[in-house]
Amino acid sequence: MAKPWLFAAALLLFGCGKELGRLPFSGEGSKAAVTTLAAGNVAFWTDVDVEYEGSATLDYRIGLVQGGRRVATTVCNSLGPMSTKLGWVEVDRGALHSRTGKGKMSCSATLLTGGPTTVEASLVFSVRPLRATIAKADLVVKQ
Repeated sequence: MAKPWLFAAALLLFGCGKELGRLPFSGEGSKAAVTTLAAGNVAFWTDVDVEYEGSATLDYRIGLVQGGRRVATTVCNSLGPMSTKLGWVEVDRGALHSRTGKGKMSCSATLLTGGPTTVEASLVFSVRPLRATIAKADLVVKQ
């Protein structure tokens, strides 16, 4: 008889989608990468290691481009609520905060057609903390 925890672990691993692209960030800025995506839902994850003081919102502003035309946009908060977290550690000590791990952000995009897609992303503090250190804030594209 199968163990319930084994089934839950399999769902967690296989329900996360396949990584199809990654844009590495170590600070605010813009990046782009080309990947092949299928038609349908595109999920965005963060792989983050950030420390900050005060309130902060660290957003990925994402555009998907096919054939030279922007076909989808979304904004994802890398410090906001996440439906799935892997190896996630949050530490809050007064005004000092840190976030480390991988998480599925509560944003997505939908492609009407598949094919080569340029993922353009900017990482920006839309709410700027008093100070921040971004060791890693990779944007991960999954389907």
